Formats: sequence, structure tokens, C-alpha cells
Amino acid sequence: MKCKKIAVLVATILFVAFHAAAQDTEQLAAQAAKAYNTRQYQEAIAHYEKIIVAGNESYALYYNLGNAYFRNNENAQALLNYEKALKIAPNNEDLKHNIEVVNSKLTDKVEMVPELFYKRWWKLLVNMMGIDTLAVFNIMLLSLALILIAIYIAISNIIIRKISFWAGFFLMALFSIGILAASQRNHYLNSQHEAIVFTQMVNIKSSPDENSKDIFVLHEGTKVKLLDVVAEWQEIRIANGSVGWIKASDIRKI
Repeated sequence: MKCKKIAVLVATILFVAFHAAAQDTEQLAAQAAKAYNTRQYQEAIAHYEKIIVAGNESYALYYNLGNAYFRNNENAQALLNYEKALKIAPNNEDLKHNIEVVNSKLTDKVEMVPELFYKRWWKLLVNMMGIDTLAVFNIMLLSLALILIAIYIAISNIIIRKISFWAGFFLMALFSIGILAASQRNHYLNSQHEAIVFTQMVNIKSSPDENSKDIFVLHEGTKVKLLDVVAEWQEIRIANGSVGWIKASDIRKI
């Protein structure tokens, strides 16, 4: 009986704490929106950052924070948060437009190497649905495939057996592709393989050594792909395919 009372007490405390945290988040979000609408962008930024520090994450949160940084003329910070939002909502046209606007204001104009057609198609497939929608879709495919397999086993009619077998085989193939896409989408969401340069101007080195040769220069706001790490150095690749080394302190991961 005593253990039951303790369990009830713990559950009550957790419920109250969760409810209070939710109220705090809603209050901060309202304060941030009010500050943004009255052009108090630094105050809005502070409120949005508090919400993120508390462990909250969403497309809208990063999008609004990016807008506040952009209005505050902090382009690198704006781009970082827009890119974080884009990871969650990869097909959002407003985000893509905002990223293009910020990129037009940056010093570096890096031409992107065209992707191979099959990589483009696979990326479109992976980003077609959110991770939750993709999970539901995969469950539906598997369920239908199992039903067709059951029909194949239970029915003696040759035509029905052939149809159910090949339809089930096709759905299982789609399910396998869906699982692979969901796995890759989840990996992309939970990994940090891209970053934004946060130093006004930085020399990119040929090797992870301060005394190595300078091979090109990057400016604040440039997006880079992360490759390898050696001590305090990060190997990067930019959109045109050039590769070099930069200090980890000069970038912020997306």
C-alpha cells in the first residue's frame, strides 16, 4: 500500500512538472512572438533560444528563430536555424526561399556541382514524407503484403494465387525500399553532417595543421559538408567539390 502511495505521488509530481514546463514554453513562445511583432528581435531571439535549451525542437521554432536572426542582420545565425528547420521539413518552399535570400547576401557565391540523377531521385523519395508518415506507410505496406501472402496460402485458385503472390512480392519490395528510406531519413535527422562557417573570414588549409598551405578562403555564412575530424580540425567539402581543413571552432553544426 505504501509503495502504491509513493508511485501515485511520483506520478503527480511528474504531471505537475510537465504541465508547468508546457506552460513555460507556451508563455515564452507568446513573449517571443510579441517581441518579434514589435521589432524587438534580440528579445525574441532570447526567448526562442530558451525554448530550445529546454529541449524543445520543431520546424516552426527554428523557422521563427531564423526569421528573428535575419531581421537582426545576423545572417549566419539565420542560415543555421533555417537549415535546422529544413532538416525537419525538407520540402517547405518558404524555407527554401528564405535560405536563397540569405545566401544572396553572403560573400561566398559557391556554385554547386550537379548531383547524379539517381542521387536526386533517391533524395526526393527520402524527403517525400516525414519520418512518422513514412513509418505509417511502411506498416500499411507490410500489412497488405501479409494479407496477400495469407490469400496465396489459403486459396487454391491458380489465377488468384498468382495475382496474390506477385502483388505481395511487389508490396514487400516497396516495403524494403520504404524501410531503407526511413532509416536514411532518421539518420539524417539525428546526425550532424553539415555546418555553417561562423568566422568572418577563414583560410582553409590543405591539412589539419596551422602551418599547412592555405588553399582557399571562406567567409561567414557559407555552408559546408563535414567529412573527417582530427583533434581540433574538421575536414570539409563545399558545394563546388573543393575539400580542405578548418578549425572546429570556426563552424557551427546544423
